[in-house]
Amino acid sequence: MKLKIYQISHPLIKLILTRIKTQNISRIDVEYYYRYIGFLIIYEVMRKYIETKNLHIKLIDGVKNLYVLDRQKQYLILTNTSETYHMITDIKSLIPNIKIAHISYDNINIMQSSIQKLSINPQNTNIFIIEKTTENEKIIDLIDYLKNIKKISISNINIANILSNSIILTKISEKHPELKVYTTKIKYNIKY
Repeated sequence: MKLKIYQISHPLIKLILTRIKTQNISRIDVEYYYRYIGFLIIYEVMRKYIETKNLHIKLIDGVKNLYVLDRQKQYLILTNTSETYHMITDIKSLIPNIKIAHISYDNINIMQSSIQKLSINPQNTNIFIIEKTTENEKIIDLIDYLKNIKKISISNINIANILSNSIILTKISEKHPELKVYTTKIKYNIKY
């Protein structure tokens, strides 16, 4: 498998996932934990791609330095918001000019229609596909569409999730070996 897989092993993520799996906690608490997991995963993925510029403001009594996002770069999160709402809640408040688009993989025509409405600059757009679990081959249709129709370089497309299915990762690697996947855990399935 040539796919670039980055396993996020942050201690907080490990603790939260263990708590979700081993303790009898309420649905509200689970959603709350997914909020933190999502934030940590998005942080890990985006820290390599977000570019800031140092802005110097001359004041009467000195200089104030501010960091602002590079307006030449575009950041786009593609996700099924009904499944990942809790994971992406905080990112919009921290990065106001990031675009978040709801994408449903169930129907290729609906997926293409959703993306068609977005103004995407192929040279300056970083795309982050966010999922709780990557266990469906339909994500390959989304990647194919972004690469072949929207002309987005695979180096500008990233998948981030909590759980990845090894069979799906293998299928993605066969078609797009240079794609980057960020995950906390890989579920190894044996195909007979």
